[in-house]
Amino acid sequence: MQRARLPLIIVGSAALVLGLTACEKPNPGATVFSGTSSAYEQALCWAPEGQYLDEKSCASDVLDAGGTKQSISVTPGQTIGISVDPVVAEKGWFPAIGGQRITAAPVTETYFRFTPTAEQLGTEQTPLWIVAGDDTGTSGIWIY
Repeated sequence: MQRARLPLIIVGSAALVLGLTACEKPNPGATVFSGTSSAYEQALCWAPEGQYLDEKSCASDVLDAGGTKQSISVTPGQTIGISVDPVVAEKGWFPAIGGQRITAAPVTETYFRFTPTAEQLGTEQTPLWIVAGDDTGTSGIWIY
């Protein structure tokens, strides 16, 4: 009986190892919140460690994802908080509203908050971008 089980155990172990190597690590996440609303999302595109995004490939990923996936309601004068995974903070990141950076230098903390003006928010839905990376290149993008 022991001999009959041995091949099954070896085959089962090999299948488990092969199955685990096929798993992809999820993209890092970011949470945006204001008031009692919050939204969590994984990066729409993310570059592996030590690399930067290919702009064409990332644009394609963003379009395939349908652009903005999550949204929260914010009124002028209401604080927006952003929390990112530690791997994002290590690379540095910056928030942008309407294509304009909120910070001059990349944020290197996992948490950042700011209070947008009425002009920044506009009159309709205004996208909030979180862009990981620095002046050398972009590592990841989130859109709310």
